Amino acid sequence: MKKILTLLAFAVLLQIPTKAQFVNYGARIAGGASYVADDLLTHTPIMGFNIGGYVEYMFTEWKNPWSENIYLETGLNITRRGTNFQQVFVNMQSIRQGFFHNWYVQVPVIAGFRYELPQLPAGNYINFFLGPTVNVGLFGKLWDRQVTPGMPQSSNNYDTFVTGDKDDRSSYKHLRRFDVSLMLGVGYQWHNITVDFYLDHGFIALMKKDDVLAPFDQTQNQNGQNGDNTQTQNNTKPKDRNAYTGTNNAFMIAVGYQLPIHR
Repeated sequence: MKKILTLLAFAVLLQIPTKAQFVNYGARIAGGASYVADDLLTHTPIMGFNIGGYVEYMFTEWKNPWSENIYLETGLNITRRGTNFQQVFVNMQSIRQGFFHNWYVQVPVIAGFRYELPQLPAGNYINFFLGPTVNVGLFGKLWDRQVTPGMPQSSNNYDTFVTGDKDDRSSYKHLRRFDVSLMLGVGYQWHNITVDFYLDHGFIALMKKDDVLAPFDQTQNQNGQNGDNTQTQNNTKPKDRNAYTGTNNAFMIAVGYQLPIHR
């Protein structure tokens, strides 16, 4: 599904001719639920945040009846992403908890379709949009704490805010700075005021960790190659697998103000 959405976004952008004119510019501020999708961790959202400006191109010279409705948008945003997380190790009677609070600079390239509602007074529009974004981490804070009463080892009992140093509390000492996401949303515009609801879904795993099942799968591969039919061969190379699959996700509501560019 992720690959289909990404390919669809790029396909829409490729179908748009390159000759365009600046028609609008504006600014938005957004808030909503931000979390990290990870099957290994129980997570709850934090408050996501976006603020930024943008410009719109419109294809007035495109020989198409929808040329006044289709537009391309790009800009620069400052975004806050992250999550609260918890992990319970039942056999160890241990609990791990913490959060990521990460700030990024975001550059979106969005293709949109705007339609004026005919039943209402002039100046009422709805729009749909999607497209890729590039995100680069600026700074962030990490809290990671684990308590295991039955095991005194420091690897099982730690707190990055107490036992750790400055690097242990810095998100980007542990997480990737670079992310690519897909923005997909719907909006309403009344004259110069805009309201948008969108999903911002990341594709790059935030952290790389060794897969603990890799040695077991390597044994299966070797047995399969040696003709042992009692084992199921796994063609995935363990060294190419990432045990941590968490990606940034956010559901955001944005309010903005848009002005025309006079030519």
